[in-house]
Amino acid sequence: MNEEVLDWKEAMARVLNKRELYSKLLGKFIDSERDSGAKIAQALSTNDTEEARRLVHTTKGAAANLGAKALAAAALELEMALKANADTNTAMAHFNSALTDALVAMQAFQAQ
Repeated sequence: MNEEVLDWKEAMARVLNKRELYSKLLGKFIDSERDSGAKIAQALSTNDTEEARRLVHTTKGAAANLGAKALAAAALELEMALKANADTNTAMAHFNSALTDALVAMQAFQAQ
């Protein structure tokens, strides 16, 4: 498993190597964040930049805590684009791609 996508070893250390707890946290992330790309796109389509930034920021923090480094980096990129009032198309594409990769990796970890 690519550590940039999901560094589960580092994240497991944060939960004192309790696999069951980490797996439960992954499940909560999957449930709460699987639609985050769509929610952010919806906020952007209605020019609600503050809501988009809040959603991105939340995903970024949760992803970082769970070891989803590429997703956290993509969320940071999107967050910076939103703050700068820059074009978000490229950053949004990176975010969606990283989100998909992270969700797949998380589900694979849970299935092990």
